[in-house]
Amino acid sequence: MRKKRREDTDGGIFMKWFSFIAITILCAATGCQGIVKPGASKERLWGTASLMVVAEREAGRIMVIDSIRHELLGRVGGLGNLRHAVMTFSRDGRYAYVIARDGTLSKVDLIRLSLEKQVKVGENSIGVAISRDSKYVMVCNYQPGGVVIVSSDSLDMVKEIPAERIREDGTKLLSRTVGPLDTPDNLMIFGLMEGNGVWVVDMKQEGFPVIKKFWDVGDTPYDQLITPDGRSYVVGLLNSEWVGVMDTWKLDEVRKVDMRERREGKVKEGEKVPIYHIPHLESWAISGEMAFVPAVGEKRVVVYNTRDWSFIKSIPIAGTPLFVVGRPGGREVWVDNVDAPGTEAERLVQVIDVETLEIKKTIDVGKGALDPQFTPKGEAVYISVREEGKVAVYDTDSYKLIKEIHAEKPSGIFCTDRAVKFGL
Repeated sequence: MRKKRREDTDGGIFMKWFSFIAITILCAATGCQGIVKPGASKERLWGTASLMVVAEREAGRIMVIDSIRHELLGRVGGLGNLRHAVMTFSRDGRYAYVIARDGTLSKVDLIRLSLEKQVKVGENSIGVAISRDSKYVMVCNYQPGGVVIVSSDSLDMVKEIPAERIREDGTKLLSRTVGPLDTPDNLMIFGLMEGNGVWVVDMKQEGFPVIKKFWDVGDTPYDQLITPDGRSYVVGLLNSEWVGVMDTWKLDEVRKVDMRERREGKVKEGEKVPIYHIPHLESWAISGEMAFVPAVGEKRVVVYNTRDWSFIKSIPIAGTPLFVVGRPGGREVWVDNVDAPGTEAERLVQVIDVETLEIKKTIDVGKGALDPQFTPKGEAVYISVREEGKVAVYDTDSYKLIKEIHAEKPSGIFCTDRAVKFGL
């Protein structure tokens, strides 16, 4: 009997070790997080491919929402001034890199819902992007200007690139920077506001050299976009009548494309035409060969042909547009109406039919409706309702409200599917 018990004991030990090794190998292969120990209470696990991350600007924190179940998973705070927060994501969608306006860069673990690392990269920062291999993060600064490159793992400083232009008298002009955007060739492109330039950084080469400097692209570059296919780079200008367009394959020029609306394709001599100041180019919607552009300060969305950037149509809307967002699949474009507080228009989100170029639906979302963002396959849309302290979730087939999630002054909404898209 004693021998039998010893055999049973040895067999039990063997099975325990076998199970441990098997679980270890499985988790290494699948990248699973949070191993559940035998006998322990099961912990909640979730994937990261379909999370909505919402900035609560006054609270300095983010909300992480499961966009399949429309369930709040948790919050992460201590992220700085999120009034104009922007974020990007690691390729696997696990980490969010949040740049606050006060220059605080935070690395947030979206599985553990924890602040992993944090570093000060400037005094006033405005944009963030991650390299193709997910190893480096670039931040654009208003103050002190230039760009900063850090390790995505440690957030340690790797390189600073001053944004300087030499004047005719030999003095240096230091410039604020905007962007940046990543390309399919693992380049980073950013704009120099005071320098009126566009620079291209090669993230593949040692030392991350600036390989192209384009000057005099227009007056005060402000924001940028890259088309979904990664081929065309567009820079918006605060004080010029055009945008700059560059072929990311050739990198040969930033050509000027007139964005003024024309009646019947022509402008009469001396005729005053609208010029669109473009604060957020990422708020443009691209559907097929059409770009839907918010005419900021006016109650219209303007449609252009992306092949030659010619004018197609001006679509009247209820209020002043800020974010124009295309539903995945390209058949609809959703636009908010940012108007003076207390107006009816600030409650409305409108849906444009891409085939007819007409408004097909107007939805009363609530006071301060802002920034509609779709789930990866477009079955639902999330909308910040900042003045009512909530995020509203709508079914995009029926246009009916699915759920409201409490939020403290929500602003920007970012889906983790940005991790596998260019220019985001």
